[in-house]
Amino acid sequence: MSVNRMFGESEEPRDAQAGLRLDDGTGLRVVSAGFLHEEQFNWDLFHGYDCLRVLTYTASIGAIVRMLDRYSFTEFDCVFGCERTLRDIKDILAFQKVAVGDTRAAIMGLKDERHAYVLGAVHEGRAHFRVLRKYIAHAKLYLLSNADGHTRVIVGSANLSESAFSGNQPETLVKFDDDEQAWHHYNRMLDGIIQSASDEISLPKERISNAEIEISETPVMADTSSTLVIEAPSPEEVELTAPFQVMRIEKVLAVLGPRLSAAIPPILRGKQRITPDIKREISRIRLVKSAEEVDSRYFSLDRTNRTALLSGERFPMEWSNEAVKAEGKLLLEYFKNYEGAFEGNVARLQQDYFTLMSWLYFSPFICDMRSLALLQDSDVIRYPSFAIIFGKSNCGKTSLVDTLMTSMFGYTHTVDKQSFTASHLRGLQQGYKRFPVVFDDIGRSAFNRHGRDMIKDEMLPPVTECPGFVLSMNAEPQSFPDEVVKRSMMIYTTTALPPHNEELRQRLQSKIQEMRRGLTGHLYRRYLSEIMDHLKDERLPEDWLALSSGVLSGIISEATDEPLPHWCKGVTWIDYAEKRYDRVKARLDNLLRPTAYAKGEGDIPNGWMIEGDKIIVWEQRDAFGRRGFDWEDVPSTLIDEEVSGGGRTVLRRSSVEKFLGRRFRTSRRWWKPWAEG
Repeated sequence: MSVNRMFGESEEPRDAQAGLRLDDGTGLRVVSAGFLHEEQFNWDLFHGYDCLRVLTYTASIGAIVRMLDRYSFTEFDCVFGCERTLRDIKDILAFQKVAVGDTRAAIMGLKDERHAYVLGAVHEGRAHFRVLRKYIAHAKLYLLSNADGHTRVIVGSANLSESAFSGNQPETLVKFDDDEQAWHHYNRMLDGIIQSASDEISLPKERISNAEIEISETPVMADTSSTLVIEAPSPEEVELTAPFQVMRIEKVLAVLGPRLSAAIPPILRGKQRITPDIKREISRIRLVKSAEEVDSRYFSLDRTNRTALLSGERFPMEWSNEAVKAEGKLLLEYFKNYEGAFEGNVARLQQDYFTLMSWLYFSPFICDMRSLALLQDSDVIRYPSFAIIFGKSNCGKTSLVDTLMTSMFGYTHTVDKQSFTASHLRGLQQGYKRFPVVFDDIGRSAFNRHGRDMIKDEMLPPVTECPGFVLSMNAEPQSFPDEVVKRSMMIYTTTALPPHNEELRQRLQSKIQEMRRGLTGHLYRRYLSEIMDHLKDERLPEDWLALSSGVLSGIISEATDEPLPHWCKGVTWIDYAEKRYDRVKARLDNLLRPTAYAKGEGDIPNGWMIEGDKIIVWEQRDAFGRRGFDWEDVPSTLIDEEVSGGGRTVLRRSSVEKFLGRRFRTSRRWWKPWAEG
């Protein structure tokens, strides 16, 4: 719905107006303008003005503080719009609870002096924060003026946030300097919004201690003396919008709706009247919400001020050395439990799980690294935002992730796998900020439908902070295309607890539960602090995995007087990258075994042969047309796609030899280790 509809709406029906082709200054407007020149965005665009008025969907407190502090505005007015069409009072309450909660949470995360600075500006009357009601506003407006009479109008797609102004997103801005008609037009628009369709957010004078607010504290409920009339939008005005804010609002709405339905009047003739008596009745309702009803968890980290928020509460960044050592001993004990209990290559399992730990602990910084990589035209693939743990069941995947999450945040949380859809993934990516999103037991079909495209998407989400994703998968055999493998942290294992030994499983589980009760989070707080020390200069680390594993290894080493076990040593990105194809190498090596070699394609049903610089592999298909070997696993650089087809795959011989580390010869000596030169 166009925001301009609110101004001077005629009493005549819309159809009558359309038929008479009247233009009363309302409806969707088209502004004619001329192109002069373009330039790269710079924050100096806001320099030299005394007053700034803003209409935006979302705003980051960092950008607001910059505006208030750097430019010393005597008047700052910020109106938060909504991406969702607001149809009735329940929609308005849900939106305002989310918007006000976000604003309060962001201010809570500031250092004390910054916190007081923002609140002081509000109570001095220099700054105002407002939220829309009744209308959806698509426009983003920035109106600047000064005492000398100079004006500047900025319109476009960019919200008031560092991410929108960073240049990482495809945003556009258009400015009008000292243009009287533009100034009049856009001020008229914003004046109408503020006067008839917004409520001011009230903030405490001293300190915000809680981001969550009650219904009675929403701005729309604050004025208990007047009647609110809500005009329901017509069906053609209801639009599909971006998922992030909408999903969070709808979660709150799902809680509000059933509880408030008895107190809310019906919509009559397209209008809903909320009288003072109804407001008082609504305000008396107290909601008891479960974690499933309103998932408001997130982790936000301010690296500049070295402060953090966990779901609206201050996340302590202090630690005790004694607690760190005690936790280090518990983690050493946890990894030692694999020895003697698990069957298979336990040493490899421990190394791989420590690599995953290094990624998970570092994951809150991955969004920053990906942003810098894109800005510096660096290799963003080296900073994976997805970790995939797969292999046999009973290999401790779920237990490991639960334990690591507990060591980080004091509790574990797994998202229902029914939420593993493209839209939910996008919403979680934006709503959880830096809090890792964990899915357990994701099926292959769900992964292929919803996970692959998101992993391949290297564009940044439209937020400054976003999480890492952990996907646990049991199905075997499991195959992943090369484009997923190279963009993800892949952890594969066949080492597992023997399934027939239930007594061993229960004993081990009891030890793990006891150990988790001793995890305090002190070790992770120290880890965060040391990592931020290394990332101070805003440059990409040469090897983030070596940095993360090295910091972890150093902290854990203080917990023991004995030499560190083999698994608790620094691991480099190259170390990891060279191992992630080990499973594929083993399968391809077995496919190209000497006993399957043939001189001609028709000699045996399934086999391979050498023809010059090519290796030709042929396979019979089953009754359903399927082939026995899943070529999707194999790096695409090994396959000559132009001449492959049907049941025949043609490989580049030299590339395969380098990949497998052995030469192929057309003699009786079938295997020879690879050696350069």
